[in-house]
Amino acid sequence: MNLWRRLWKYIVLAVIVYATVFLNLERIRTFSTDSTSLQIAENSQNRTKLPSFIAQFKDQNHSYEFLTIPKRPCTNNTKLQITILSTAGNFEIRQAIRSTWANPNNSEHLANNDVRISFIISKSDNEFLNSALQKEIDTFDDLIVTTLYESYELLTLKVHALLAYKHTFCDSADFQLKIDDDMAVDMDALVNTLGNPKLASVDGVSGIVWKNAPPMREKKHRWYVPTSLWAPKFFPWYCDGPIYLIGKNAIPRMLEEAKKYKQWVIEDVFWTGVVAQGLKLPRFDWSRILLRYVFELIPEKLKCFNGKPLIIAVHNMKGRQMIEDGYKKIRSVKCKTK
Repeated sequence: MNLWRRLWKYIVLAVIVYATVFLNLERIRTFSTDSTSLQIAENSQNRTKLPSFIAQFKDQNHSYEFLTIPKRPCTNNTKLQITILSTAGNFEIRQAIRSTWANPNNSEHLANNDVRISFIISKSDNEFLNSALQKEIDTFDDLIVTTLYESYELLTLKVHALLAYKHTFCDSADFQLKIDDDMAVDMDALVNTLGNPKLASVDGVSGIVWKNAPPMREKKHRWYVPTSLWAPKFFPWYCDGPIYLIGKNAIPRMLEEAKKYKQWVIEDVFWTGVVAQGLKLPRFDWSRILLRYVFELIPEKLKCFNGKPLIIAVHNMKGRQMIEDGYKKIRSVKCKTK
């Protein structure tokens, strides 16, 4: 009897997994209506215009290229470049973002090109998925596709790529926002924050600042840091990974400073902690204007100014529906009147 129960559980699990994969492929298939494979790697007209890059560290170097970048360039009016870390298969998430906080109809700053938004991904090994990506590129013109391998362990390289993109193709913008694709953002509140010298600087880094965080010394842990990489008892102050802002003047200095250190797995500690500390960059704390969960949007507890909440973003928006609901909530929540 126990054997049959186990077998039945495996069958049910297999059906669920198959259904999930099938539905995701169907959603992508409805978007990709042709069999054209991703041509960006072979498109010499596009590719030869883009320079190659090297992510240089003390112990190793990684060469990479941008297979495609948005055709519409930054302008002198662009003040903020937002680069969203995504993966090739996360089409529905990108659509949710495009229809909410990245929609020009919802923000005059986007409509006026004050803010540019792009997604950075790696080319997939799946030809069907690459076909969908090509259609997405042609339709939205907002993908930065690199030759870097897609892996959590290589996020440090992905951030190098977005910084290199900003410095090379959008250098006039005052700020670069690195953000994960599970966030909901109030664009107007975010842009207003950039003008506050207590919260942002073209020479500094901003985000939720972690102070005196100890390294993980357990070898099996995802965030294991050996003493050979970082010996002190605490990390330098650093900004939490899901969202952080880097000023224009800091970016080229950080790319150069990174060459002095071994490559890390934990990208936020490396870039906004180790590298930023090496340069003595100021770090501005956003802990009062960023929320980890949407249920923290409580009117009585919000930081407000002139009757308006100062919350700029909410994290942990898992899936399209949560992004859409979270965006509506962050835009509609009001301060508690006394």
